[in-house]
Amino acid sequence: MPISIVAIHIVELIAALAGTYYYLRTKDSQMRIFIWYLWFVVFVETLGMYAYLLRNNYDYYWYIWLKNSVICTNTWLYSIYDFVSIIIFGKFYLRIIESQSSKIIIKAIILLYATFTILYFLISGTFFEKSIPYDFLLATFTVLIFVILYYKELLSSNKVLFFYKLPNFYISSGLLLFFLSTSPLFTFDTYFYEVNKSFVEFRYTYMLIVNTFLYSCFTFAFLYTIQFKKE
Repeated sequence: MPISIVAIHIVELIAALAGTYYYLRTKDSQMRIFIWYLWFVVFVETLGMYAYLLRNNYDYYWYIWLKNSVICTNTWLYSIYDFVSIIIFGKFYLRIIESQSSKIIIKAIILLYATFTILYFLISGTFFEKSIPYDFLLATFTVLIFVILYYKELLSSNKVLFFYKLPNFYISSGLLLFFLSTSPLFTFDTYFYEVNKSFVEFRYTYMLIVNTFLYSCFTFAFLYTIQFKKE
């Protein structure tokens, strides 16, 4: 297993712990669903490591069964992860945004995304084989709309005067920069599956950097703004 994968797991766990600490100290109900999302990330990333185990060869019955089953790769797990993540992001922004028109847009996007994803897997029957086409670009577009709606409301309200005290601002900024900076990389994702060691090494390094940045933003959002909540 690449050391970069382990490092990413560590920063994800730190962000989840920071979020839990924030909630225990502030009881901020708006942030609860996002903190649960961080623990969901930790769970999925930990469970998904079984794919690295299957690269070995053992004579155990359960191991042979698992290696020959439809879940021999963790594609199905990350398809669920992508689906649930978008739904949680939508619900999170529904909580922190007050504009009714923005809420309607977010609900419509969630409904369209959920309908498209479910119908695609039902029709294609490829749930255990591959994710939906251009899934990361679709997620980027969706999150971009959520964040823009949040920024729009922030700029038109009195909250803009103390935006630096809001964990939502740092979380949204982290998500926006993460998706915008990684979308070009996933556009060339097919090279990851080819014999291209240079691209594979670059991708591991790049994802380590951007994931560390993202979850550091989350950690900072919780630990820095907790002082203002206490006030």
